Amino acid sequence: MKKKIWDLYAPVYELAMRSDRKIYQYMYDRIPEVIRDKAVLEIGTGPGLIAKHVAFAAKSMTATDYSEGMIREAEKGVYPSCLKFEVADGMALPYPDCSFDAVIIANALHIMPDPEKALREIDRVLRADGILIAPNFVEHRGGAVSRLWSGILKIAGIKFEHQWTGEEYLQWLEENGWEVTFEKALDARIAMMYTECRRKEGAGDNAGDITEEPEHGLKEDGKMKPDYKNWMPKGMIASFAAGSAVSLGAALRLYLLSGHCPETKVKRLPAAFAGGIGVIFSALTAWGIFMYRAFDYNGKRRMAKQIIDGTADQISLSEGGRCLDVGCGSGALAIAVAKRNPQAEVTGIDRWGMDYASFSKKLCEQNAAAEGVENVRFQKGNAVQLDFPDESFDAVVSNYVYHNIPVRDRQELLEETLRTLKKGGSFAIHDIFSASKYGDMQAFVKKLQDMGYEEVKLTDTTKGKFMSAREAFCLGLSGSALLTGKK
Repeated sequence: MKKKIWDLYAPVYELAMRSDRKIYQYMYDRIPEVIRDKAVLEIGTGPGLIAKHVAFAAKSMTATDYSEGMIREAEKGVYPSCLKFEVADGMALPYPDCSFDAVIIANALHIMPDPEKALREIDRVLRADGILIAPNFVEHRGGAVSRLWSGILKIAGIKFEHQWTGEEYLQWLEENGWEVTFEKALDARIAMMYTECRRKEGAGDNAGDITEEPEHGLKEDGKMKPDYKNWMPKGMIASFAAGSAVSLGAALRLYLLSGHCPETKVKRLPAAFAGGIGVIFSALTAWGIFMYRAFDYNGKRRMAKQIIDGTADQISLSEGGRCLDVGCGSGALAIAVAKRNPQAEVTGIDRWGMDYASFSKKLCEQNAAAEGVENVRFQKGNAVQLDFPDESFDAVVSNYVYHNIPVRDRQELLEETLRTLKKGGSFAIHDIFSASKYGDMQAFVKKLQDMGYEEVKLTDTTKGKFMSAREAFCLGLSGSALLTGKK
């Protein structure tokens, strides 16, 4: 799916799941014995309720969801050490053939844009004789649930190649080498069917044993390629779109209802209010899409790459030099500096997992491997209190980090970073240095000069260097500048 309408609604989704306790309790009781001591993959984990309840029985369990918001919600709380949560597309799984003994996909096939593609991916990653556990809605096409999901997802821009009924996916499994071993109608009201089936020995082309751990990342022509993610979360865009659809739908409904009570125009005020909210959400959706396209590493504008490359170009290190990237995110800036300075060592730090669930140390390491860069390492750290002694590095860099940190004095954050810089070391820090976020930056530049720093400059990057003034205004990046100099 290209859009994730439920990204920021994980708590609501979790509440809905908990409401069907009879159904989920059945799965909690049944699944552990089936997956005991097996390598398990769950597709569409949502807020992770099933995974957290059954993972204790597995040898290892990877629970995935296309929604970053859902994965953030799933990672909250306590769960077994054998369980890990990852963002992944169920129709393009980033795992090698024959990686798992069992796959769980609960209540997800009926909302897949292309169920056959998802099932073929499941067939590919499962071992011969592997087990598929697929509780799913099985109502006939055109039923209430189908109409609801079709309507919402079409509004969000998600196109169904073909929306299957439960009977169709069971037929596909039987025709493609699967033996359905257990079926049970659990609730006639919502027509939920628990399906457990085993991949027949020798069926398909992926018979074999697991020979290595699943390899994560994107591939192109058989080679890994970096995935630096987008600074604009898709989940936020999807949430704006959902808010727009719900508000405008409510406005239309209220307007039509008000027609039956024509005695006063006041009756139509709720419709006007809902419509106004819908217009606001629509504008936010358009703004989010504009931002996403501007920051897309693989798009036409590629502003994020331009900023990363322009910041990295400020750093030149001699052999054995050390550089620190504060708030490395997906590793883009640290890797760019390391590529330009192969004789030096670059360290990237971040507090991964708090704001952007899709960013992680593992992602940074995968991107470095994809770029063929070996002189960079990543570790967890906090920009507010860096875990390095004074004068530890020959250069420090950062990009769009400090303005996100909720502190009263961001100039102190800059001083904390510069504390780790050696005498003669250089710095290049790009951020939104507006007065509202940083105070008087010209005074800060003067302060650094008085302290002995050399060549200190604050270069406006919104006048053609990285972006135009219009782009900066539309993207909410007004005040962006590059702080450079030497200690």
